Amino acid sequence: MPRRTLALALFFLLFTSFKGLPGESRTTTAQELAGSPLAAAPSAGTPAAHRLVSPWTPTELVIPRIGVDARIEARGLDGNRNLDTPSDFRDVAWYRLGPAPGLPGNALINGHVNWWTGSAVFTRLSQLRRGDEVVVIRGDSSRVVFKVTSRTVVAAGARIPSLFASSQVPTLTLITCTGVWDRARGTDTQRLLVSASLA
Repeated sequence: MPRRTLALALFFLLFTSFKGLPGESRTTTAQELAGSPLAAAPSAGTPAAHRLVSPWTPTELVIPRIGVDARIEARGLDGNRNLDTPSDFRDVAWYRLGPAPGLPGNALINGHVNWWTGSAVFTRLSQLRRGDEVVVIRGDSSRVVFKVTSRTVVAAGARIPSLFASSQVPTLTLITCTGVWDRARGTDTQRLLVSASLA
């Protein structure tokens, strides 16, 4: 089974609004720009995750409905200026150049949907529904509880500036791959975005 990798390019994300979904996913058609915005999977030479020491740094992600209890790696951009992915398929990656979960703004956490060996941390992410809890545990052992508000599917080449927009409202977006494996590009054709607000 080919390894499905997750990478989102900051410069290849087109705005799309998050709308609440009671059940099935809604596929958003988004313009795909020329060229591939997708980075290769982390190699053995990928630097170790940055572990920031501060009370608000996220350290653990818990999603009861889908059985996720994962270590959070603090990541920035990879060599292609894409969101870096976790070094371990059991972990998730928090975009450390953006807000931390629970602080004003939209915190981004991504994870692999599967791996060479089978399932990965976000294999069941598509099963989340509105109202499901997402818990982030921080460096001071405090817990920030979010509730899912929407689930959206976009093209892998879509641009979504709203993910990085300034806001005084703390929100969280979970990201993984979905769609069909594109052998030529070495990635899936779509991305699943799950949006959540403070409970």
